[in-house]
Amino acid sequence: PTLPAVIVDAHTHRYPDDVIRDPETYANQAKEFHWLGLVKPEQGPTLQGWSNRRQMLADMENAGVDKAVLLGWYWENPDSCILHNDWHAQWIEEDADRFIAFVTLHPSMKDPLAELSKRQQQGFVGIGEAHPWVQSANMRQPAWLECMAFASEAGWPVTFHVTEPVGHDYPGRIPTPLEEFLWLAREFPDLKIILAHAGGLLPFYELNPRVRPFLKNVYYDLAACSLLYDPSIYRKLIDAVGAEKILWGTDYPLRILPDSQKKPDFSAFRREVLESANLTKEEEDAIFGNNLLSLLPC
Repeated sequence: PTLPAVIVDAHTHRYPDDVIRDPETYANQAKEFHWLGLVKPEQGPTLQGWSNRRQMLADMENAGVDKAVLLGWYWENPDSCILHNDWHAQWIEEDADRFIAFVTLHPSMKDPLAELSKRQQQGFVGIGEAHPWVQSANMRQPAWLECMAFASEAGWPVTFHVTEPVGHDYPGRIPTPLEEFLWLAREFPDLKIILAHAGGLLPFYELNPRVRPFLKNVYYDLAACSLLYDPSIYRKLIDAVGAEKILWGTDYPLRILPDSQKKPDFSAFRREVLESANLTKEEEDAIFGNNLLSLLPC
């Protein structure tokens, strides 16, 4: 198929070399045990892949990916979030034309608004990946709402981790009530909300005419969908909410197609979506880049 003008992966993660070399030591020193349980589960194989700057850029080049959104992590401790933001600040300075940085946020930071302002000056353009429930918080805490107000005013999108309410158990599964995202969208009608992992199938609730008006600024990324759903989901999502609300994201360097992926890459998931969804050229351009770019502040 003809490539869209710009291909953007809306959902990636990246770690520095010392964390890649020894994630267990990093996690134990930082007391980030939830993250450790995901990247090195006590039982079963890990789907976590690792990729340094050179490898990530090479994988992007091989797949024709022009830019990648670097999402932070929902660390349990505020200091870990600040450190992750420092990583992102360095990486977007090194490769400003390839990486887009979102802020890692913790509602218990001493001054989260000051952290957001600092990162805004450094060129960050969003918040996420957010999961306040892992951080012993919730969507309605005053500190969190102040940060959402900041994002709304700045024109920043906010990406949330979303867990489907009905599904299989897996390491680190912590519920993210769908009603809370609907509540947030009602409270901040101008806030651009991105719900990861197909939004836990919330997009299909948009078929309810009483719900859909409140979700007009809610978007859904496809990260890790190949681990969760049959490939027919991509076309069904488009038919339910429109291609303009769907963002292609891989969750790189997670191996989301473990039967065929020995190492993380961008190509396999791009190919799965293209082969499964029967996209028009307009839909392809929208999902693989234009939608994400349209959400970023001018």
